[in-house]
Amino acid sequence: MGKQTKISGSHFGGEWTNEKLTIIDDYLKFYTTAMSKQRVKLVYIDAFAGSGQTILPDGTEVDGSALISLQYNFDEYYFIEIDKDRKETLQKRIMDKYPDKISKIHIINDNCNNSLIDILNRLTVYQRGVMFLDPYALELDWNVLEAANKTNVLDVWYLFPLNALVRNLPKDKNYSETTSKKIDKILGTHDWEVALYRESQQLSLFDMDNYERVELGELVDFLSNRLKSVFAYVSPKSRVLKNSKNSPLFILYFMMTNNSPKAIGLGSKVVNQIFEKIDSITKGSK
Repeated sequence: MGKQTKISGSHFGGEWTNEKLTIIDDYLKFYTTAMSKQRVKLVYIDAFAGSGQTILPDGTEVDGSALISLQYNFDEYYFIEIDKDRKETLQKRIMDKYPDKISKIHIINDNCNNSLIDILNRLTVYQRGVMFLDPYALELDWNVLEAANKTNVLDVWYLFPLNALVRNLPKDKNYSETTSKKIDKILGTHDWEVALYRESQQLSLFDMDNYERVELGELVDFLSNRLKSVFAYVSPKSRVLKNSKNSPLFILYFMMTNNSPKAIGLGSKVVNQIFEKIDSITKGSK
């Protein structure tokens, strides 16, 4: 991913951005190669497609997941972007770089929750695909994940916005009804209220019950178990992506909707290899 001329509309990414994009790039390369001889139509879905490029902290501009996917042979591409300017910038970049693929591409300017349900409901047993979910914050509704698993034909990468969730969970359990409903939608349950808070050992000033949020590890365990309750397979090698200050920002989950032991075995093996590669690159750069 080399240096390129900057175009207005690019996102600014952190140091974790390259890690995320490398993982997606490697998986799409494996997936399209492995599926090339199968008699099915391949679909790629990018629910937060952005403008197509991201500017890294050093000023380098790199292709985002949408443009990366176009390097590989899918029969259909669905790019969803709610922001009109970003959608139009993405469309221009696609026209410039991949004019030969325009007939295969659907660029949708809409709320991802509305569009995804429609796309997922139209997938058939004669299709296979990869879906990448990279929400900007807490936009993705849980029912989209449930609809994805029902397809039985998708591999799903979900960059869960861990930091955004933590910011919406006050340490003292003092949140608004609006926030509560938002978290219900992203986690698909209200059970989080009991699971993610416990009574504090400290007495309150007014002799009332005090609550405190659980440690980050317990929060991550709750989230992982929620995903496991839906998907046929959730990789135990989920990857925490951090900023330059080593603070967790996201968790990158790999999930499969196909419950075939053979498919799961191959998928998990490849994902482990990709993560090991990233580990070696990360250690080598320190």
